[in-house]
Amino acid sequence: MMTLRPFNINDAETILGWCKDKHAFRFWSADRYKDFPAKPEEMLEQYKGDNMYPLTAVVGNAIIGHILLRYPMVDRTHIRFGFVIVDDSKRGKGYGKQMLRLAIDYAKQELGAQKITLGVFCNNLSAVECYKSVGFRITGEDSYPIDGEEWKEYEMEIIVSLTFFSVGCN
Repeated sequence: MMTLRPFNINDAETILGWCKDKHAFRFWSADRYKDFPAKPEEMLEQYKGDNMYPLTAVVGNAIIGHILLRYPMVDRTHIRFGFVIVDDSKRGKGYGKQMLRLAIDYAKQELGAQKITLGVFCNNLSAVECYKSVGFRITGEDSYPIDGEEWKEYEMEIIVSLTFFSVGCN
């Protein structure tokens, strides 16, 4: 059974090791790290701040995945997912979907999220399909310069809670 626990520096080497080449590294991190490969302390540096909730997915004692949840703005009902990755040797076994469902539940129940957003590169087809399978929908496109190239990205979101207001009539 998979669980999510807080990320710690001892997880970093394992997680960073899943990016076998610079292309896979950029799929995961976009332009957030200067150089490939990144060092564990650089990963820790990415998570400084009060609005960051990095989580590690584990099955038993084995690290299976990683995800960052953060408040991207003052609005504490909006969570942004980032740095989403699953152990490349464990892909295709449903761990990505399971991790995302757990992260969605955590965002809703622990952080009060009503909306969750993320960005994913358009040519990362397996990730796009995984996000769609748990309820995310594409809401827009953008592009970013990555290592001298223009990479297209989908913006995706899922609404996880709706607040309904009733108006009483007398």
